[in-house]
Amino acid sequence: MELTGADELIEHLVEFYDRVAPEYDAWAGGLHRRVAAKLVEVAAPRRGDAVLDVGCGTGLVTHLLATRVGPHGGVVGIDLSARMLDLARSGPTGNTTFMAMAAEHMVFRAGSFDLITYGQSLPYLVDPVASLEETVRLLRPGGRVALSLHRRSLQTEAQDLFYRVLGDLAVHHHMRVPEHSPERSVYGERENLPRLLDELGFENVKLTEMVTGGRARTPREWTELMAGSGPLPNTLISVLGPRLRAEFEGILAERMAELGDEAFRYHFAFIFAVGALAA
Repeated sequence: MELTGADELIEHLVEFYDRVAPEYDAWAGGLHRRVAAKLVEVAAPRRGDAVLDVGCGTGLVTHLLATRVGPHGGVVGIDLSARMLDLARSGPTGNTTFMAMAAEHMVFRAGSFDLITYGQSLPYLVDPVASLEETVRLLRPGGRVALSLHRRSLQTEAQDLFYRVLGDLAVHHHMRVPEHSPERSVYGERENLPRLLDELGFENVKLTEMVTGGRARTPREWTELMAGSGPLPNTLISVLGPRLRAEFEGILAERMAELGDEAFRYHFAFIFAVGALAA
């Protein structure tokens, strides 16, 4: 049976997360761990809360939430990556449950949760708005949603150059990778996220940001770092043989030299939002 565009995209994303699962928590010096900790701080779970973690991955956010809600609370984590869920289940499990489930069709009763979190997962869903509409259904009156998203507008010139060179190489060698439409990249901007949550009925939306960065020392170190930044670069770099990988890194080094002190410099910026439904 031929896959539809949506099915092909889901399959591609699941393959990506299955592939990177063992390295996910440690990527970029443990950046995902720091983002997870900040999201839980912003979400401010309460003792006894029932919480849903959408796109839970390896359980970074889920397990931190579980500690905060205590033995009289509970956290459910959902994801579609079997390898991510296997790693999540290997952690403490006293008040956590992990399930394979699509974020757009969550099989819970209305009003089941006090808090729902999205740890960097929203832009990668097949239908983010449909998932957030499900969140409205699943939250109790006064329930909260908390999200972390990558803020792509704060990328450096070097990161923009990386994606251009990689894209040119993919076109030249007829490599095609399923990908989301470009508007997903603006979900994490300050002007867009509050408006989206407001349209869904969330009030008193508060935003927090976190920016980290550094500079790679070599083209190989740079490509290893950037390969972990998302499904598209990871897939393209993973299918390059030794010859094409060397060609790509050679072109990249030449182009980076034009940036001077900005060569191989990167920023990873994140925005965090929390809002509540009317009580």
